[in-house]
Amino acid sequence: MKLIAILVLLFAICIGAPAQANPPNAPLPSAIATAQKIFLGNAGVTDNSDCLRAYNGFYAGLSSDPSIQLVLDPAGADLVLELNYELRPGAVSGPHASADTPFARQFRLVLLDPRTHTVLWSLTEAENNAIFQSNRNKNLDSAIVNLLADLKALRASANSNNPAPTKPNHS
Repeated sequence: MKLIAILVLLFAICIGAPAQANPPNAPLPSAIATAQKIFLGNAGVTDNSDCLRAYNGFYAGLSSDPSIQLVLDPAGADLVLELNYELRPGAVSGPHASADTPFARQFRLVLLDPRTHTVLWSLTEAENNAIFQSNRNKNLDSAIVNLLADLKALRASANSNNPAPTKPNHS
């Protein structure tokens, strides 16, 4: 009898308890939205042609944004972007998975406060592996375009005081 009473009590507590709401969205750092002068640093391997191609492509993409003024000195920047080219261990997907290495390439963009060197945010785009150089180039270009879109969405989200955007599906 006691067991039934305890079960009924627990059931009543569970039914009567209010549903847990998600916590409110935290604001994004203001520098992400307000930065006009941006410095782009290359944290990749400079003798790697893919890394240099990514840096040059990303720089060109930033240059085409009229709301951004690229500066050559991080001391004169409102926001520092650090582009990293990384190999990460993990499952390789795609049509050539069996021929590829067990590492996937990815680009990580770290947003830093130039005065405090504090990491404000980071964005990551994985790149599909490919056997042929022409396909690797297409995949790299696609990853850079996606990373630029992610940055633009993050800045727009910060400007509108909306929560940080979820990772868009670039497929």
